[in-house]
Amino acid sequence: MIKSNLSLDLEEIARTHSDSPLEFFTDKKLCLFKACLESYFPGVRFGIQDLLEELNLKVSECSNQSCCSGTFFQRNLMTRAQFAAINERNIYELNQQADVVFFSCNGCYNSLMRGREFLKTQEVTEKTNEILNRLKKKVGNNNPEKYKILENPHVRFIHDLDFFHLIRNDVLNSLKFDLKNLKVAVHYGCHYLNLSRDKRTVEPYLKDKTKLDNLIKLFGGIPVDYQEKESCCGWGASQVLINPKEALKITFNKLASAEAVGADFLVTPCPTCLYTLSKPEYREKMHKWYGKKLDIPTIHLNELIAILRGCEEERCITLRRKTPRLEEIFEIITQE
Repeated sequence: MIKSNLSLDLEEIARTHSDSPLEFFTDKKLCLFKACLESYFPGVRFGIQDLLEELNLKVSECSNQSCCSGTFFQRNLMTRAQFAAINERNIYELNQQADVVFFSCNGCYNSLMRGREFLKTQEVTEKTNEILNRLKKKVGNNNPEKYKILENPHVRFIHDLDFFHLIRNDVLNSLKFDLKNLKVAVHYGCHYLNLSRDKRTVEPYLKDKTKLDNLIKLFGGIPVDYQEKESCCGWGASQVLINPKEALKITFNKLASAEAVGADFLVTPCPTCLYTLSKPEYREKMHKWYGKKLDIPTIHLNELIAILRGCEEERCITLRRKTPRLEEIFEIITQE
């Protein structure tokens, strides 16, 4: 029987390692999944990798992986079987390298498990096997296992936000700065708010999502409630291309709503959401179409933790670029 839920059981870890959840990871091989949109925001990778290394964990970047292909699937450019085949090959490679894989992107985290879920349908499984068999014939039989569906891989997945919240006391102890009572708007993103694939029971899926809010409070900030808190960032897969004005109206409403309640900045755990919410060209279009210039800074959770940990400008790639998006947040947090 093919195991579809490859996520770590966070409740089990919290129960068996109640004194120090970090201990669960100390003897594990860890790798960081490379999300495509991380290339725009190098601080996303730096933020998690630098922390893991300081905590003396065995971490590397995931090798031989490809794009999760979630964007292509959501834009109806591939079938369920093609999508599953790509992610089965990814799962094979991840299973060779790591015990636990970290995801900074909601979409990637969702995609790796969604492909497995499609395999519950016999027709999809058969077509996925056909695709993998064609690949095996094309590239040779040096490693036939590479092009098979693994029924029960040992590798497990965790979202960066879930990890930070699980070991939040260790994260807090690593910080050099705090948020100085800054008002922070949090944006979880659709693929995090609506994800049920990593839940063991229905209750965690239905209850309010509060982990990001909890971390902001722990770091000395004030999470602010705003009308569009649970709305989409506006990316909507193909919508930002097919219906840009309508899609960016959703983006505009979210940012304007956060500005209206006096948020100093907006934080998200997803680089895809961050791309949509921060892209200068999108901000310019929204100003042109809707008549208001939005100035609220945006940041990924991993970047924020890097700044709070004292990531000096000469060390942190993103900040060394003097990114206007981060400069204002950096100056406020790091002022003595």
